[in-house]
Amino acid sequence: MRDENGFPISMEILPKKAVYEAVPELLQRGQWVCLNIEPSCPWPTRPQTVEFGGYTLWIIPLTEEEYPGVAIRRLPEMSQEDTESLLYRFLSVVAWQHGAGIAVAYRTGGSMPYMVALDKKSGFAIRPPFDFTELICPEEEQPRIALALIREARSLNHYGYAFLSYWRVLELAFPRSADRVTWMNANLPTLKGTGVQEAKDCIAAQGIEDICAHLFASGRCAIAHATGKPVINPDDPRDASRLYRELPLVREMAIRAVEERFGVATPMTEYQQHLYELRGWKEVLGEPLLTVLAEGAEIKADQTVDLPPIHVRLRTSPPYRPFEAMVPKGIERQGQELLMIYGTDDGLVDIRFRLVPAEERLKFDVFNGVYGRDDGSVVAAEYKQETQRFFRDYMLNGELQMWNADSGELLSRLDAYIPVNVMVDLEACNANITAAQDEVERRRAALVCPA
Repeated sequence: MRDENGFPISMEILPKKAVYEAVPELLQRGQWVCLNIEPSCPWPTRPQTVEFGGYTLWIIPLTEEEYPGVAIRRLPEMSQEDTESLLYRFLSVVAWQHGAGIAVAYRTGGSMPYMVALDKKSGFAIRPPFDFTELICPEEEQPRIALALIREARSLNHYGYAFLSYWRVLELAFPRSADRVTWMNANLPTLKGTGVQEAKDCIAAQGIEDICAHLFASGRCAIAHATGKPVINPDDPRDASRLYRELPLVREMAIRAVEERFGVATPMTEYQQHLYELRGWKEVLGEPLLTVLAEGAEIKADQTVDLPPIHVRLRTSPPYRPFEAMVPKGIERQGQELLMIYGTDDGLVDIRFRLVPAEERLKFDVFNGVYGRDDGSVVAAEYKQETQRFFRDYMLNGELQMWNADSGELLSRLDAYIPVNVMVDLEACNANITAAQDEVERRRAALVCPA
């Protein structure tokens, strides 16, 4: 299995020379701008491109000799400052989607994407390529600043300054102090996250009833100012310990404020609501049909839906021939569900799945959702080989994706498939693929030398 740049998906850290020679684009001369980073989330070990804000960015992997980071070939219409700002905004989005900090260690660049030599050989976590299937790119300034502050707070190893960065998010979301206090008091009881309850218990044990006022006076003001009381003393370990214990409260409030005020969902919220399963399909179906399904009313005889052709794919796997540009063959209402039937133009392969708008779900059963017909042709044998490959890859935690074949937009994606009460026999799966390939070769030979 290979990534989009042709690299085998593995967890091996390569020398810089091996990485760059395999990707000629990184050896092209230009005005490169690079940010060298120290991430607290795992970072890929292979180069990767991503479209962000209308520009192509490069993920610079961790190599044996140099820092990882991000880079871009600066276009003539872009200033140095605008280019760096684009890279910073991208890092803030990645940090948000992975719940981690990403600190910028150095800014470099030149005629090639030069990175700084590593001054340490450990402390980095690695991973396969990022999944940028649905990469957010806020257009408004306030959510951009909020994500930048969250990234900064998560990157700091100083509890006081991290506390202050999180508090700035709250001030950004609620400029009026009265509104901020009201929102904080309303959300504190339902706040969740690592260390939240422990922080509440610790503050309550001190006899403090107004937690918000305490956080403001003993946290925000004590850190930001050196006048008045209390004041955070960097030489007093008790201050550092208290800020460490109370930091989860302001952290989780800042994250919730970003979601509620700026509409940027955390990965956990996305997972819990699983809106990505039907996000694109709901646009295709249209509000009138969705309302009819939700209310259980009858569909009007003249109501039509313009269904697009689709690509059915698995993330990180090469496309499967019969599942490319499949055309709609039928749609059937079954209660609040819609049974969707797609197939190949020649009618040799069908795929069936269900859309359940009331539950925000796409239901697909790999055992009962794919149908093949064998007319004795070479194409039918080739389809069977590809279908067997699809079965194997899907059973091995495949992540299903459906794309609009006309527009290239993502219609739906599912989380990784986890077989239940099934033991996947990889050797048997590969044997089925090989047997199907043998049949392809037999039928091809029969066409050349008929009996």
